[in-house]
Amino acid sequence: METVKARKQGNAVAITIAKKFNVNPGETYLISKQENGTIILVPKVPDIFENVEPNEYFDADTDNLVRDVQLRGAELSD
Repeated sequence: METVKARKQGNAVAITIAKKFNVNPGETYLISKQENGTIILVPKVPDIFENVEPNEYFDADTDNLVRDVQLRGAELSD
């Protein structure tokens, strides 16, 4: 495990990531900070459903299973 030091960069704080971690400039990450102070970076993946046409991912084997379900109470009906 390596040690890095946070530094001020304009109005932000930056942490340098070593080249050996193969992080390319321009890559986007989701970042979160845990209660114990651990900072987690998760690569943002493309949304495979961003440009999907209606019924493009229709699965006749499973999608028909819910067609006959009748709502009985406070279920969402959209």
